[in-house]
Amino acid sequence: MDSLPERYGAAQVRRTWGDWPGLAGLALGCVLAFWSGAPVEAGLSDRIVAVVEAGIISEKPVKPRIITASDVDEVARPMLARIGKEGGDVDPVVIRKRVLEELIQRVLREQQAEQLGITVDEKDIDAVMSQVEHNNNLPLGALPGALASQGIDLDAYRQGLRDQLMKGRLINKVIRPLVSVSPEEIQSLHRASEGTEGPREVRLGQILLAVDNTASNTRIEEKAELAEKLANQLKQGASLATLAGQYSDDPSGIEGGEIGWFKQGELMPEMESVVFSLKPGEVAAPFRTAQGFHVVMVLEKRQGRSKGASAAELTQVRARHILIKLSKEASPAEERQALESILKIRQEAMRGEDFAELARRYSQDATASEGGDLHWFGTGTMVAPFEEVAFRLPPREISQPVRTPFGWHLIRVEEKKSLAPGSLEAQGKELEERVMESKLQARYNQWLRDIRLRAYVEYR
Repeated sequence: MDSLPERYGAAQVRRTWGDWPGLAGLALGCVLAFWSGAPVEAGLSDRIVAVVEAGIISEKPVKPRIITASDVDEVARPMLARIGKEGGDVDPVVIRKRVLEELIQRVLREQQAEQLGITVDEKDIDAVMSQVEHNNNLPLGALPGALASQGIDLDAYRQGLRDQLMKGRLINKVIRPLVSVSPEEIQSLHRASEGTEGPREVRLGQILLAVDNTASNTRIEEKAELAEKLANQLKQGASLATLAGQYSDDPSGIEGGEIGWFKQGELMPEMESVVFSLKPGEVAAPFRTAQGFHVVMVLEKRQGRSKGASAAELTQVRARHILIKLSKEASPAEERQALESILKIRQEAMRGEDFAELARRYSQDATASEGGDLHWFGTGTMVAPFEEVAFRLPPREISQPVRTPFGWHLIRVEEKKSLAPGSLEAQGKELEERVMESKLQARYNQWLRDIRLRAYVEYR
C-alpha cells in the first residue's frame, strides 16, 4: 500500500499542478504539515519570538509578520512526541530553534508571493481535493473522513496543499524562466535508463548541514566532521527522525528527515551518482553540494513503472500551417474577416497551389519564411485544438480552418511516423521533465536561501 501522503495528497498535488507541471518525486515540503497556518497576532499571554520582513522585490511592500511561542510549540510538540516514541534523546530547545527557522522561511516565502501577486484561494484547494477523491476512487466529499480515519487533521492537510500550490506558482513565476534542459542531459538519462522496465526509484532520508559561500575554512571543517559523525550514528542504528530534527537545515528535518521517492534524473547529480547503488538501510558517505554537506540514507527502493506511452504519444507528425492572427480582444467583425481570409487561402490550396508558397505569402506566423514548416513534433507540443486536428489528419490533406488562441490556422500534415516505445524520441518528454524537476528544485532551494539572507528578522 502507498504511504498516506502518496495516497491522499503529495502525489495528487504533483499530478495536478497546472501551475507547475511534472514535479513528481521531489521533496515537496509539508503536505501533511503540523503547522496549521501563518503566524497570527500575539495574545496577551503569548510571547513574540520573531518579527519577519522580507526584502523588497517589487513596488508592493509587505507588512512585518510576527511569530509567537505558541506558533513554534504547535509544530514542535508533535515532533518531540514522535521522537520520544522512537526512543530518541534530543534537546527540546534545539528542536524549537529549528522549528522557528522553518517558520521564518515560510513567512518569507508568503511575503515574497504577496509582492509578486501570487495567491492560493480556497477554491484552488477544493479543486485539488476533488481530484484526489476522483483518483483514489472516493465518493465526492469523502476525503475528510478518509483523512480523519488516519488521524490527520483536515485544516493541517489543507494548509499542506496550500503550501504546495504556492510553491508551484512561485517556481513557475520566479524559477522556471531561468532553467533549461539540454539535449545532452536527456540523452545521458536515457542511456542510464536503457534496459530497464521502468525508472528505478528510491525513497530517501536526509540530514543537510548548510554551508554558505562566506563560511570560513574552520567552519567548513566543523560541518564536514559533524556530517561524518552523523553518518556513522545512522549506520549504527540511530534514529533518522531524531538526528534530522536536531541537526538538519532542510525543511524536511522537522518532519523526520524523509524527503520522498525519486526517479533517476530527479536528483542533483552529486546525490544521484551515489544513492542508486546503495541498498535499503545503507547510508551514503557524506558529500558536499552548493547547499552544504548531505548525509543521505536509502529507506526503500523499487522498480518504478514507466508512464506507458499511448498510441498518440508514440506518433510524431511533420506539418505545415498558415496562420491569420487574432488578438484576444478581437471584435466579431475582425473574427469574421479572419475566417473569410483563411477560407479564401484554403480554396487556393485546394485548387493545387503549393501550400508552402501560400504560407510564405499569407501566414502571419514566424514560420512563414520556412513555408509554414513546423518540423517534427509529438503530443503535448502544440495547443490542444491544433494537435487534435494534426494527429487525426491524413498525410497530404489540408484541414478545415482551426481556431486556436492565436487565430485561424490551416494545417497540412506532410508525414507521420511511429516511435519505438523505448526509444529516446518516445521517452524524451518524460526524461526532460525529470531533469527539469531536479534543476527547478535546486534553483528554488537557492532562491529560498537568498531571500533569507536579504530578509530582516528580529529575534526576541
